[in-house]
Amino acid sequence: MENEKINIEDIMAEIKQNIKAQGLTADMLSFEDVPFKKTAQGGSASEALDYITSHYYIQPYKELKGNPVKVFIKKVIRKMVKFYVEPVVFEQNDFNANAVTVMKSLTDSKSADLSGRVETLELANKELLMRLDKLERENIELRSKLYKENA
Repeated sequence: MENEKINIEDIMAEIKQNIKAQGLTADMLSFEDVPFKKTAQGGSASEALDYITSHYYIQPYKELKGNPVKVFIKKVIRKMVKFYVEPVVFEQNDFNANAVTVMKSLTDSKSADLSGRVETLELANKELLMRLDKLERENIELRSKLYKENA
């Protein structure tokens, strides 16, 4: 009985309307191509660093909406606690800015260290390949000498 109440065509029409309203197109084949609002959770470390870089500043107050009486009371309370709230928020913003700077510098130094290590390993690999090639040639020469001596 429940299945009879579900209208799949209406659901599909609603989904298609949502897709059209969001401006999504058929050429967006992967989830990475679909635009979305990034959050701090999920993703790679570089995405998280990008997020905190652009969201480290905190506003001391949010916009007040709703009932005018409640808004007025909230404004009065806000003015009464301003001496305490604003310095704390400004200190937090300073800390956040410095923390982001440190995280970026650590990320950059790690990248530089890794690129240096990769370069060293590539040189070592090239040297080992040259030595292997030389040893293979010597092995071929020795086998051919041994073959000539036994023949």
